[in-house]
Amino acid sequence: MSNENRELDFKKLNYGTKPTGVPMQNVNIELDPELMVKDFAVAYERELYRRNANRAEREKITADELYDYFRGILSIHLEKDNLGTVKEWRKAKELYIPAWIQHVISQVGTYVDPIRGLKFIPQIAFVYDMAKMLEVSERLSAFKVDGLKIFKDAFPRDTSGDPEVMSMIIAENCVRSMTAEAHPASSYVAAFLGFKLREEMALLTMYRVKYDDIVFVHEMLLREETLRQ
Repeated sequence: MSNENRELDFKKLNYGTKPTGVPMQNVNIELDPELMVKDFAVAYERELYRRNANRAEREKITADELYDYFRGILSIHLEKDNLGTVKEWRKAKELYIPAWIQHVISQVGTYVDPIRGLKFIPQIAFVYDMAKMLEVSERLSAFKVDGLKIFKDAFPRDTSGDPEVMSMIIAENCVRSMTAEAHPASSYVAAFLGFKLREEMALLTMYRVKYDDIVFVHEMLLREETLRQ
């Protein structure tokens, strides 16, 4: 039998084998607020003093309080995303959320990529204190008369994550993506929240597209006054 005929015969073999789907693989994205949110809180405190020094002295909202407040907002949003509900949802709806933080949480959430068979799940290790958050929120609301852009009842009802943002991570001091089509603005959100892969060694090879390095994004975000408006 010639090699050509043998190859043709092999192609006829069929023992009932057929392709089947496999369960989605979870990609755990860990948020690291200390990367930029902490410095953002410092910049935000300075912005409050710039807007109204007398009011800032009276309300005395510290950078540490703002840092915990921003992390608390992230935790509440992800609690709703993961559990479908927030135990203190009625109280959470009373919180004032700065415009930039509201934009960030609107982009973050669980995202399923059916093509790659991946489920991106954002996680944060922070336990918020609702009573303290309500107190900081009340003091923060005093700056609305000074033009501070903060919004009440601003938690997104749709908690699904943005495909471009959720498929980005921080690796080797750069923002990385799985595709070259993602908008650079998406990298700012991922960088701001310090997206890290828990299973970095297993999945890092999928992130082949580099965006800006962390130092550049960090400086850009802290200098952008409109984020603190």
